[in-house]
Amino acid sequence: MKEGITKKLVLFIAFLTLACLVKDWVDFARCGAVDQCLQDMGGFQNYAKFTISFLLTALAFVVSSSSANAQDRCWLRCAFISSLMADFCFRLIPMLSFELPVGNSILGIGFFMFFQSALTVRHSRVSDKDSHFPKAMIIPIVVLVVAAVLYAMGLVPQLVFVVGSYAAFLITSLCVACKATSNPYFSQAKAKLIKNGMIVFFIGDALVGLALATGEDHSLMETVAAIANNLIWIVYVPAQLMLIRSCKEN
Repeated sequence: MKEGITKKLVLFIAFLTLACLVKDWVDFARCGAVDQCLQDMGGFQNYAKFTISFLLTALAFVVSSSSANAQDRCWLRCAFISSLMADFCFRLIPMLSFELPVGNSILGIGFFMFFQSALTVRHSRVSDKDSHFPKAMIIPIVVLVVAAVLYAMGLVPQLVFVVGSYAAFLITSLCVACKATSNPYFSQAKAKLIKNGMIVFFIGDALVGLALATGEDHSLMETVAAIANNLIWIVYVPAQLMLIRSCKEN
């Protein structure tokens, strides 16, 4: 029964991803490199992409239920709940006009920090009973504290504080994932899924960075930003599917 549910979820995710991809490029053909026009046309994508995140989280819960280790299951689920909350901040809050004490993007990036932290802990484990705090987590936490102090003192802008802090968590998570192939706790198949999943996720975040670097309408910078935005979910979805698959026992 679980296999049937898994296949249905994957098919629905693939269908929605394809629908978003088509709509993104149709909007680009209609609007060109005009940021406001693309945003105005993107209502369907916001709801559809949040639905994809919800389905990915549901898939993570279904697939991880086959894991014999409770900690592995727990950390993967925590990661995907954080990812879902991040996409709620990025996708739905702007559409629903919620008022928050902090910007929805800042809150979303905060949830993605939790996402990367949960994955770092999961991928650092060396045994079924391993519950140690990964030393690798010290680096991003120190970066976060230092950046917060500098921001509070007015020495760095908010963008540098938030993006710089997230970059530290992302790079740490990537480095730990790349070491999974030398961690005897993970089978080679699982380790490759973990490593490749995080590499592809890192590429997706690089595309997010390019997508945020908007410029004047019809400029080269705006064109690059629009194209990068249309490519994000092509890599984002496979990355998360690989991470989910790495929790499956067989």
